[in-house]
Amino acid sequence: MLMGQARWVGWLVALRDTLVAGFGLKTSSELRGDVATDRIDFFRVYDRRRHEIILGEDDRHLDFRLSVLVEESALCRRLVATTVVTFNHLGGRAYIAGIAPFHRLIVKSSLRRAERSGWPAEL
Repeated sequence: MLMGQARWVGWLVALRDTLVAGFGLKTSSELRGDVATDRIDFFRVYDRRRHEIILGEDDRHLDFRLSVLVEESALCRRLVATTVVTFNHLGGRAYIAGIAPFHRLIVKSSLRRAERSGWPAEL
């Protein structure tokens, strides 16, 4: 779900990096370069379980966690993405207000791409 994003997502991430670098926020290339922590792309891995992975990052403006969960029942299997954000100051709220519409598009696109690829095919 997180790897092999659509090309336009990469462009948005590059634009975001350019805009936030002047504010001292972490860029995606800085995060990818952090080899001391377990990562999937630029997301830090906080927890891995059989049906769920918790990713995220802590930064000056906000801390976030992303849960990617596979829910399974006798009738179906669903992939659920949930994001939780803690604001560290007013700048974090302003940041989220600016990126929220794009965040929603990226999450929906990622879930659709995962579905088209047949994921989750197996637990």
